[in-house]
Amino acid sequence: MGDGVDGVDGGVWAIVLGGGSGARFGGAKQFEDLGGRSLLARSVAAAATVADGVVVVVPGGLTPDGLPPVDAKLVVAPGGAERAASVRSGLAAVPEDAGIVVVADAAHPLASPVLFAAVVDAVRAGAGGALPGLPLTEVIARVDADGTRTGGLPRAGHVLVQMPHAFRADLLRAAHATGEDGAEDSAMVAALGARVVVVPGEPTNLHVTTPEELVLARRLVG
Repeated sequence: MGDGVDGVDGGVWAIVLGGGSGARFGGAKQFEDLGGRSLLARSVAAAATVADGVVVVVPGGLTPDGLPPVDAKLVVAPGGAERAASVRSGLAAVPEDAGIVVVADAAHPLASPVLFAAVVDAVRAGAGGALPGLPLTEVIARVDADGTRTGGLPRAGHVLVQMPHAFRADLLRAAHATGEDGAEDSAMVAALGARVVVVPGEPTNLHVTTPEELVLARRLVG
C-alpha cells in the first residue's frame, strides 16, 4: 500500500464485485449471512488488507449495511447489467494514480488475506496480472446439448481459476477500454499480450453460486 508499489507507480486499490442479481442462486447471495457477516462484508475485509481503497460495486450503488470498519477508503459504485459493466463501474471510481487494481468477488467470500497478498506481490514482481489457480484433480469432459460426451481436457497444463485477481492498473483499464464484455478479466488482459501468472489457490476458496455451496461455506467457517 502507499505511494510506492515495487516496480509500479501508485498504490493498490481493490474492486469488490457484489452487483449481481443472484439469478443462479435465487436471490442476492452477496448479502447472505456467512458466520455473522455477509459474503460481501467478508470480501471487503479481505480486500482491505492489501488496498489503500476499496470500491464496492452493488445494485443501485447504495451503501449496503454491515460493511466492516477497515483502514482503507471505501467507495460505493453501481453494478452493471453484465459483469464487465460492473468492473468498469468500479474502475471509474478507482483513482487515476492507482498502480495496481485487485478485482475480487463477493461470491468468493473465503479468499484469505494471504491470497490477496499473493496476487498483488506477483504484479509487484513484474507480471501484468495474477490469478489464483488450483490443479485439476478431476477429468474435464466436453459434452453437447443433450449430455453426450464429445471430448475433454487433459489435467496437465490446466488450472481451476479462482478470485481475486490483480493487475497493473493501466493494463486493466486498457482491456476494458476495448468495450468487450469478457466474462473474465485475466483473459482480457492476456489478450493485450500482457503476462498473466498463476499463484497457488486455496481449496477452501469456494465459488458460492448455489444455496448448497453456501451451506458448505458455512460449514467451513464453523
